[in-house]
Amino acid sequence: MINNGIGIVGSTTIDKIVSQQQSVSKIGGVTAYAGITYSRHGLDTLVVSNIAKNDRTIIERLEQENIIVLNGQTNRTTHFVNNIKKDFRRQKVFNRARSIQPCQLSAVIKRVGGLHLGPLHPDDIVPEAMTALPNTDLKVFLDVQGYTRKVVAKKVSAAVSRHLTAALNAAHILKANGAELKVILEYYQKGLTALMETFEIEESVITLGHKGGWVVTLNGEKFEYPADRIENVTDPTGAGDVFFAAYLTCRFLNNQDIPNACRYAARIAARQVEGTYISLDRLILP
Repeated sequence: MINNGIGIVGSTTIDKIVSQQQSVSKIGGVTAYAGITYSRHGLDTLVVSNIAKNDRTIIERLEQENIIVLNGQTNRTTHFVNNIKKDFRRQKVFNRARSIQPCQLSAVIKRVGGLHLGPLHPDDIVPEAMTALPNTDLKVFLDVQGYTRKVVAKKVSAAVSRHLTAALNAAHILKANGAELKVILEYYQKGLTALMETFEIEESVITLGHKGGWVVTLNGEKFEYPADRIENVTDPTGAGDVFFAAYLTCRFLNNQDIPNACRYAARIAARQVEGTYISLDRLILP
């Protein structure tokens, strides 16, 4: 399975983080946070993304973490601005890279055992790229965040994309936060169990920030987990991505049960919020 390697697909971003303490620009996206987490757990890690030539520093930083970057052509790199106040985040998108194409997924699916889909907006991955995935032996992990957003006049707000259905058809394991789950269930007019049955989702991982979260299986078992203690909140950006990658590594590389995987992932995510897991110096951009 994922011991054969993992591919992460989605935008790698320039994130400007604005908080009460500071304003910094750093590398972001599921590809960065989950990619570094997988790599640090000893997995062969490939990132499929579109990063502009002028932003070669981003690729170099990921390569320093032993990540192979399969970069496509684009004139610009996706650029987010995140205004953070405690657990509240307001986002804007100032640039979007070229959408990831079917040929880019074809280049990676034969090289890995698992595929982590981490789109950051609805058009991050061309929907046609999803059509071949259900016919592969890959384990497909889906973070739904990009399919629960719309971008209008650069502002990000909640909305379910019509492209989500194709992604759900391809996925085996689903990850959403509480707000994302709510809009998805309203969109499909189904409960989570019915949604999982429709799309044959094996496990759904629901994160609730400092409240912890829960995991539910296709047979209806539910496992709740608490958040790990955090001594000092530095920056919550990427904590959900780190949690999901750590959970999946524990489950499908180390063959741990769901409660153990949740506890382990919560511990790693807490260190990310404290700024001690993927430290700022590994991500900050000049």
